[in-house]
This record gives sequence, C-alpha cells and structure tokens, in this order.
Amino acid sequence: MIAGEFEFFAPKTLAEALTLLHTHHSGCRLLAGGMTLVPVMTLGLAQPGVIVSLNHVSGLDGVEDRGTTLRLGAMTRHATVGSHPLILEHAPLLAAAARAIGDVQVRHRGTLGGSLAHAEPAADYLCATATLGARFLLQKHGGERWLSADAFFVDVMTTALAPDELLSAIEIPKQAAGSGYAHQRLRRVEGAFPTVLAAAQIAPRGGPARLGLGGVAPRPVVLDIGEVLGNGVTPAALDEIGTRAFDAARHALADLNGSTDYRRAMARVCARRAVAAAADMLAPGGR
Repeated sequence: MIAGEFEFFAPKTLAEALTLLHTHHSGCRLLAGGMTLVPVMTLGLAQPGVIVSLNHVSGLDGVEDRGTTLRLGAMTRHATVGSHPLILEHAPLLAAAARAIGDVQVRHRGTLGGSLAHAEPAADYLCATATLGARFLLQKHGGERWLSADAFFVDVMTTALAPDELLSAIEIPKQAAGSGYAHQRLRRVEGAFPTVLAAAQIAPRGGPARLGLGGVAPRPVVLDIGEVLGNGVTPAALDEIGTRAFDAARHALADLNGSTDYRRAMARVCARRAVAAAADMLAPGGR
C-alpha cells in the first residue's frame, strides 16, 4: 500500500512535462514503466509530493534510423528494444540485453529510459549501452545536453540528471556488419538483477573490440580489448582478458548476492565467456 498523498500529472507533450519538472524540481518524480518507482513508494522508501507520468507524452518512444546511429526514445519498452528490426540489425547486443531483463510482464511495461535513469550497477542496459558507446539526451525547460555513458553514470543509482531534467533519448552507433556480440550474466534466480554480467562487442577484420562489465563497480566498466585480440581469440588472449576483468572488478561491492572476491572471480569467468561467444559469431574471416 502506498502511504502519503501526492499530486498526479499526465502531460501530453514533452514541453508540458518539462514545465512541470521546472516548477516542482526535486519534489517531483517521473513515472515511466513504474517498475522501480511503484515498489519503492510501496515500501515507503520514496514519498514524492508530485508524480509526472510520461506514458501519454507523444514522441518519447520508438526507434529511428539516423544514418550512422539509431535513436531510441526513452519510453521505448523493453519488449520493443528486444525485437525491433533496426536494433536487431544494427545493435543486436542491446536487443539481447533487453530480452534478458526481468520477466515477460516487466519487459512489456518497463522502459529503456527508466532503467537507465535508475542506474542499478548490475542492470543489463547500463553495461550494454556503455559497451556500445551510447550517448544520452538530457532535456529541461529551455535547454538540452548530450552526455556519454561515462559522464551520465556517476555512482550507485546516481546519474548526472539534474532535478529539472529528464532523459528523453538514447543514441547508439550502428555496429559494423558481421560483428560478434554476447551478453553473459550470472544471477541467483530468474527475474532478478544479475550478480555480475559481461557484454562483448567485436568488429570484424581487426576493428574495435570492447568488453563491458556490470555489477563489479558503482557504474559500468568498459575495457578496450582490441589490442589483446590482435592475434585472434587465442587461449592466451582469453586468459589476459579474464585477468583484466578481474583487476577491473577490484571495487566490486559486497552484498547478499556475493562478496567482493566472488564478484571478481565471476567477472573473470563472464568476461572470458562473453568474448569467446562474441568471437564465435563473427562473420567468416573474423579477426
């Protein structure tokens, strides 16, 4: 049961939503899919005085081809991200991350922007978008700015969003044709956040290769592994990648799902598996 009274607004345009944010600032919370806000309000962990629903705002969802990039509206549901033809063709790693989230009900209600703004360190989208080199469009009454993943994700469940800003769109560079990708995750029970996850994106013919890690630091960790794979995906290269992942996880936070040492060990395992799986998907000719 949700305790406490609040004002509820359901604007129809982005301008209306931004005006409400500008007026109410930190006393206002945005409602997207509700997969986070409703539970924390039910538990009494948040008691906003004003709630602004984005569910009726036109133009905040959908996927657009922008030439060299894809632009996704922040209100795009996980189920759409996981199945949209443009994403499957040009950023399949993001689609794989979306299909791994929660359960069927969560995937049909939850939103891309809601998950990113919540910034749970082990969330699937954080790792995937950081690995893919995404940019984030933050808008407020009278202005906007673009941020890289490194600038957007600040700390545990903390982003660079100001109280009067909202995340309106995410831009993903199109990945090279024939690229290999993998989204590997370890979780205790179905539907839960992963304990550790690894995302690999490898371009063919010596192109860029990146490995993202989630659940091992307050925000996503991305490693450039192109040099390590210079001579192919050999056992020695996988050993080196595992070691780098282990080292990168030295700031992993311990909780009921695992100790710091356990998360570091699993980062090594997930990283090796993700890179090997991504390499197996490369078009003939590979690295």
